[in-house]
Amino acid sequence: MYDSLIQKLADGNKDLDIPPLDPVEIKDFVIKTQEIGPFKINCTFDNSTFHGFRNTTTKKFTGFLKDFDGKENEIMLFTPKYVMNGIYDARGTLFGLPLQISGNSTVILLNVHTRLRFISRKLEKNGKIYARIDNMKIKAEFDRMRLEFPESREDNRIVEEIAYEYVNSNWKQVYSILKSSIYKTFTKIWQDIFNQITTKIPYEEFFIDE
Repeated sequence: MYDSLIQKLADGNKDLDIPPLDPVEIKDFVIKTQEIGPFKINCTFDNSTFHGFRNTTTKKFTGFLKDFDGKENEIMLFTPKYVMNGIYDARGTLFGLPLQISGNSTVILLNVHTRLRFISRKLEKNGKIYARIDNMKIKAEFDRMRLEFPESREDNRIVEEIAYEYVNSNWKQVYSILKSSIYKTFTKIWQDIFNQITTKIPYEEFFIDE
């Protein structure tokens, strides 16, 4: 049921005032390292698009009861591929070398397993019951992360190429030190996606107490 709902709403629904969910447009966000190490970065992304939601499938869910107000729910999702395109500006250091790079970027995640936990709050509108999602927590694992930067400035090409090679060769370590910042950003993205759906469609139409 939830998989078909994702498919139906991926391009949005004008009648329900639901915007397109694939791609999701992200105005701006920041990802930065949280630990001391050879790679220290503060990276700002602007005008990004996040693709892949339409191919997401539901692997498991718990909760989603008829009496749902204030109750915790959990849903586990699988997505073969996420792609995020955007303009970035990164500043920091790599092995003590100053790093300042910017331009267009593509971030690719393959075989993504996402676990979402959240609280559903009862919302009444025009005599109907809807749900608002709060306190979402996210955990994600994937088989591969790859960054692509099609542009490189001549005056900083060597440092840029070293940085790109380091990130792609050591993506697991890079993801580990960026994880808390990434989770903060994508928790908001996922919560916004869910709320675009659950506050526009009455609860009884797509959540079933089994």
